[in-house]
Amino acid sequence: MTEEKLYTISEIIKDAGIARSTFDKFAEANNLRPVKIEKRGKKFYSLKDKEFIVKHYISGKGKEEKEKFTNHKAEKHDEIVELLREQVQQLKQANEQLVHDNDILTDQLKAKDEQISAAHQLADQAQKLHLGLERQVKVLTGDADTPVVDGETSESDNSVSSDQKSAEEPTDAKKATHQSWWRNIFHG
Repeated sequence: MTEEKLYTISEIIKDAGIARSTFDKFAEANNLRPVKIEKRGKKFYSLKDKEFIVKHYISGKGKEEKEKFTNHKAEKHDEIVELLREQVQQLKQANEQLVHDNDILTDQLKAKDEQISAAHQLADQAQKLHLGLERQVKVLTGDADTPVVDGETSESDNSVSSDQKSAEEPTDAKKATHQSWWRNIFHG
């Protein structure tokens, strides 16, 4: 008596073109039981069971289910690809906007740097003019001997002598004339 050839689950799913989980669901739904189980748990099925499963998934109802699942999987794949394309496009647009904003901010920063540089130049010029004016004032007042350092003068330079003050102040007669003149303009 010849012994019937037995088939492992791996051999059956390979011939049927299905996944292990699909085999397990089908075997449970159709009450298929292994003919032999080794000590390590390896299961063997009969030729009849193998042919039943392979026929179901190659040419029977299982083929339709498999195709339906595969088509559904392909549709999902296409949807995911399209969604990813949209996201890539959105990211490209966001990146372009960031580059544009960066360019604007860089230009603004350059303009501010130029303004700061111009302000420094003006401050330097003002300081030089002030120093030059102080020197001219010293020459005109006869105080040319006192050095001018960094635009500062000594306290004695800033104080005006009493003779200079009296020469600069108008007399009472001049003040009165001056005041009358203003009154005449405004009070008519």
